[in-house]
Amino acid sequence: MEIKHSVYTVLNSAYITFGKIFIQSYFEHNLDSCNYLFILDAGLNKSDIKWLSQFNKIQIIGSDITTSFKNGNTSEDWTKTVVAKTYGLREILNTYNVTPLVMIDSDCLILQEISSLIDMNKDIQICNRPNHQTPMLGSYVSINNPSSEFLDKWIQTIPTISTPWKESPALSKVYLEYKDKLNIGLIPEHIVSCYEKNKITDDVKIVHFKSGAAHKTIEEAIYKRIYERGFGEIVKKYV
Repeated sequence: MEIKHSVYTVLNSAYITFGKIFIQSYFEHNLDSCNYLFILDAGLNKSDIKWLSQFNKIQIIGSDITTSFKNGNTSEDWTKTVVAKTYGLREILNTYNVTPLVMIDSDCLILQEISSLIDMNKDIQICNRPNHQTPMLGSYVSINNPSSEFLDKWIQTIPTISTPWKESPALSKVYLEYKDKLNIGLIPEHIVSCYEKNKITDDVKIVHFKSGAAHKTIEEAIYKRIYERGFGEIVKKYV
Protein backbone atom coordinates (compact mmCIF):
# COMPACT_ATOMS: atom_id res chain seq x y z
CA MET A 1 0.00 0.00 0.00
CA GLU A 2 1.27 3.44 -0.93
CA ILE A 3 1.52 5.54 2.24
CA LYS A 4 1.29 9.29 1.82
CA HIS A 5 4.18 10.90 3.63
CA SER A 6 6.33 14.01 3.85
CA VAL A 7 10.11 14.27 3.75
CA TYR A 8 12.42 16.67 5.57
CA THR A 9 16.03 17.59 4.83
CA VAL A 10 18.56 20.41 5.31
CA LEU A 11 20.26 22.18 2.43
CA ASN A 12 22.61 25.06 1.72
CA SER A 13 24.13 26.36 -1.49
CA ALA A 14 27.41 24.50 -0.99
CA TYR A 15 25.42 21.26 -0.98
CA ILE A 16 23.09 22.17 -3.87
CA THR A 17 24.65 19.58 -6.22
CA PHE A 18 23.78 16.87 -3.71
CA GLY A 19 20.41 18.54 -3.15
CA LYS A 20 19.48 18.53 -6.84
CA ILE A 21 20.26 14.81 -7.06
CA PHE A 22 18.25 14.09 -3.92
CA ILE A 23 15.18 16.18 -4.79
CA GLN A 24 14.83 15.11 -8.40
CA SER A 25 15.46 11.42 -7.71
CA TYR A 26 13.01 11.51 -4.79
CA PHE A 27 10.24 13.10 -6.85
CA GLU A 28 10.92 10.77 -9.79
CA HIS A 29 9.94 7.79 -7.66
CA ASN A 30 7.69 9.32 -4.96
CA LEU A 31 5.80 12.28 -6.41
CA ASP A 32 2.30 10.84 -5.97
CA SER A 33 2.87 9.61 -2.41
CA CYS A 34 4.54 12.86 -1.26
CA ASN A 35 2.57 15.47 0.67
CA TYR A 36 5.45 17.88 1.25
CA LEU A 37 9.22 18.02 0.94
CA PHE A 38 10.39 20.36 3.70
CA ILE A 39 13.82 21.94 3.27
CA LEU A 40 15.51 23.73 6.15
CA ASP A 41 17.38 26.66 4.59
CA ALA A 42 20.88 26.59 6.07
CA GLY A 43 22.23 29.18 3.63
CA LEU A 44 20.58 28.96 0.21
CA ASN A 45 21.28 31.74 -2.29
CA LYS A 46 18.60 33.39 -4.43
CA SER A 47 19.24 31.31 -7.54
CA ASP A 48 18.99 28.06 -5.57
CA ILE A 49 15.74 29.19 -3.93
CA LYS A 50 14.42 30.04 -7.40
CA TRP A 51 15.35 26.55 -8.64
CA LEU A 52 13.64 24.95 -5.63
CA SER A 53 10.50 27.03 -6.12
CA GLN A 54 9.65 25.19 -9.36
CA PHE A 55 8.50 22.21 -7.24
CA ASN A 56 5.08 22.91 -5.75
CA LYS A 57 5.49 20.28 -3.01
CA ILE A 58 8.63 21.90 -1.61
CA GLN A 59 8.27 24.03 1.51
CA ILE A 60 11.38 26.04 2.43
CA ILE A 61 11.72 26.55 6.18
CA GLY A 62 13.83 29.48 7.37
CA SER A 63 16.52 29.02 9.99
CA ASP A 64 18.71 31.43 11.92
CA ILE A 65 21.92 29.87 10.63
CA THR A 66 23.75 30.49 7.39
CA THR A 67 26.52 28.08 6.56
CA SER A 68 28.84 27.63 3.62
CA PHE A 69 30.90 24.54 4.55
CA LYS A 70 33.88 26.49 3.24
CA ASN A 71 36.17 24.44 5.49
CA GLY A 72 34.79 21.09 4.47
CA ASN A 73 32.45 18.81 6.35
CA THR A 74 33.99 18.78 9.83
CA SER A 75 33.95 22.55 10.22
CA GLU A 76 32.01 24.45 12.87
CA ASP A 77 29.54 25.42 10.10
CA TRP A 78 28.76 21.78 9.46
CA THR A 79 28.27 21.03 13.16
CA LYS A 80 25.83 23.95 13.49
CA THR A 81 23.84 22.60 10.56
CA VAL A 82 23.62 19.09 12.03
CA VAL A 83 22.27 20.44 15.32
CA ALA A 84 19.82 22.71 13.48
CA LYS A 85 18.59 19.73 11.47
CA THR A 86 17.17 17.99 14.54
CA TYR A 87 15.72 21.25 15.87
CA GLY A 88 14.04 21.73 12.49
CA LEU A 89 12.54 18.25 12.62
CA ARG A 90 10.90 19.05 15.94
CA GLU A 91 9.69 22.46 14.73
CA ILE A 92 8.03 21.01 11.62
CA LEU A 93 6.29 18.31 13.66
CA ASN A 94 5.09 20.99 16.09
CA THR A 95 3.99 23.46 13.39
CA TYR A 96 2.57 21.28 10.62
CA ASN A 97 0.25 18.36 11.18
CA VAL A 98 2.25 16.02 8.95
CA THR A 99 3.03 12.43 9.77
CA PRO A 100 4.68 10.27 8.77
CA LEU A 101 7.61 12.64 8.34
CA VAL A 102 10.79 11.03 7.02
CA MET A 103 14.07 12.84 7.67
CA ILE A 104 16.65 11.99 5.02
CA ASP A 105 20.10 13.49 4.48
CA SER A 106 20.30 15.70 1.40
CA ASP A 107 23.43 13.89 0.12
CA CYS A 108 21.34 10.91 -0.97
CA LEU A 109 20.14 9.41 -4.25
CA ILE A 110 16.68 7.84 -4.16
CA LEU A 111 16.48 4.72 -6.33
CA GLN A 112 12.81 3.77 -5.81
CA GLU A 113 9.67 4.48 -3.81
CA ILE A 114 10.11 4.68 -0.05
CA SER A 115 6.51 4.55 1.19
CA SER A 116 6.64 0.74 1.48
CA LEU A 117 9.27 1.17 4.21
CA ILE A 118 6.86 3.11 6.42
CA ASP A 119 5.25 0.97 9.11
CA MET A 120 2.58 2.98 10.93
CA ASN A 121 2.58 0.40 13.74
CA LYS A 122 6.02 1.77 14.67
CA ASP A 123 6.33 5.13 16.42
CA ILE A 124 9.74 5.79 14.89
CA GLN A 125 11.87 3.93 12.32
CA ILE A 126 15.63 4.43 12.25
CA CYS A 127 18.44 3.41 9.90
CA ASN A 128 20.44 0.76 11.74
CA ARG A 129 23.91 -0.72 11.38
CA PRO A 130 24.29 -3.49 13.98
CA ASN A 131 27.57 -4.31 15.72
CA HIS A 132 28.83 -0.73 15.39
CA GLN A 133 29.68 1.77 18.12
CA THR A 134 27.15 4.13 16.51
CA PRO A 135 24.38 1.70 15.48
CA MET A 136 21.65 4.29 14.79
CA LEU A 137 22.08 6.64 11.85
CA GLY A 138 20.36 10.00 11.59
CA SER A 139 20.55 9.89 7.80
CA TYR A 140 17.11 8.19 7.73
CA VAL A 141 14.60 8.64 10.55
CA SER A 142 10.86 8.20 9.99
CA ILE A 143 8.63 9.83 12.60
CA ASN A 144 5.29 8.04 12.29
CA ASN A 145 3.79 8.75 15.72
CA PRO A 146 5.65 11.74 17.17
CA SER A 147 7.10 11.57 20.67
CA SER A 148 8.09 15.05 21.84
CA GLU A 149 9.95 13.46 24.76
CA PHE A 150 12.16 11.42 22.41
CA LEU A 151 12.91 14.43 20.16
CA ASP A 152 13.60 16.72 23.13
CA LYS A 153 16.03 14.17 24.59
CA TRP A 154 17.78 13.74 21.22
CA ILE A 155 18.23 17.51 20.89
CA GLN A 156 19.49 17.81 24.48
CA THR A 157 21.99 14.98 23.94
CA ILE A 158 23.59 16.33 20.71
CA PRO A 159 25.72 19.06 22.42
CA THR A 160 27.07 16.49 24.90
CA ILE A 161 28.73 14.47 22.12
CA SER A 162 32.42 15.42 21.77
CA THR A 163 33.04 14.16 18.22
CA PRO A 164 32.28 16.29 15.11
CA TRP A 165 29.70 13.66 14.11
CA LYS A 166 27.12 14.34 16.80
CA GLU A 167 23.65 13.54 15.47
CA SER A 168 23.93 9.75 15.11
CA PRO A 169 25.87 9.11 18.35
CA ALA A 170 23.22 11.14 20.21
CA LEU A 171 20.45 9.22 18.46
CA SER A 172 22.11 5.90 19.37
CA LYS A 173 22.22 6.95 23.04
CA VAL A 174 18.59 8.07 23.11
CA TYR A 175 17.46 4.89 21.33
CA LEU A 176 18.84 2.79 24.20
CA GLU A 177 16.87 4.89 26.65
CA TYR A 178 13.59 4.68 24.74
CA LYS A 179 13.66 1.29 23.00
CA ASP A 180 11.39 -0.21 25.68
CA LYS A 181 9.17 2.88 26.01
CA LEU A 182 8.37 3.38 22.32
CA ASN A 183 7.79 1.01 19.42
CA ILE A 184 10.94 1.70 17.41
CA GLY A 185 11.54 -0.08 14.12
CA LEU A 186 15.02 -0.59 12.68
CA ILE A 187 15.68 -0.41 8.95
CA PRO A 188 18.91 -2.03 7.74
CA GLU A 189 21.59 0.45 6.64
CA HIS A 190 21.94 -1.45 3.36
CA ILE A 191 18.39 -0.45 2.33
CA VAL A 192 18.41 3.28 3.14
CA SER A 193 22.09 4.21 3.33
CA CYS A 194 23.99 2.11 0.80
CA TYR A 195 27.20 3.85 -0.27
CA GLU A 196 29.04 1.32 -2.41
CA LYS A 197 27.95 0.87 -6.02
CA ASN A 198 28.82 -2.83 -6.11
CA LYS A 199 26.52 -3.45 -3.12
CA ILE A 200 23.37 -2.10 -4.77
CA THR A 201 20.75 -4.85 -4.99
CA ASP A 202 17.03 -4.80 -5.79
CA ASP A 203 16.09 -3.99 -2.19
CA VAL A 204 18.28 -0.88 -1.95
CA LYS A 205 16.08 2.20 -1.93
CA ILE A 206 18.58 4.94 -1.04
CA VAL A 207 22.23 5.52 -1.90
CA HIS A 208 23.98 7.74 0.64
CA PHE A 209 26.97 9.74 -0.58
CA LYS A 210 28.15 9.88 3.00
CA SER A 211 31.52 11.16 3.97
CA GLY A 212 34.21 8.63 4.64
CA ALA A 213 36.78 11.29 5.50
CA ALA A 214 37.17 15.01 6.07
CA HIS A 215 37.26 16.83 2.73
CA LYS A 216 38.98 20.20 2.39
CA THR A 217 36.42 21.67 -0.03
CA ILE A 218 32.89 20.90 -1.15
CA GLU A 219 34.21 20.28 -4.69
CA GLU A 220 36.48 17.57 -3.36
CA ALA A 221 33.57 16.08 -1.40
CA ILE A 222 31.39 15.94 -4.54
CA TYR A 223 34.15 14.30 -6.57
CA LYS A 224 35.16 11.76 -3.91
CA ARG A 225 31.66 10.83 -2.76
CA ILE A 226 29.85 10.69 -6.10
CA TYR A 227 32.22 10.30 -9.02
CA GLU A 228 35.12 8.40 -7.47
CA ARG A 229 32.61 5.85 -6.14
CA GLY A 230 31.27 5.28 -9.65
CA PHE A 231 27.87 7.02 -9.46
CA GLY A 232 28.58 9.62 -12.14
CA GLU A 233 26.49 7.93 -14.85
CA ILE A 234 23.49 7.42 -12.53
CA VAL A 235 23.36 11.07 -11.36
CA LYS A 236 24.04 12.59 -14.81
CA LYS A 237 20.36 13.34 -15.51
CA TYR A 238 19.99 15.27 -12.25
CA VAL A 239 22.99 17.64 -12.39
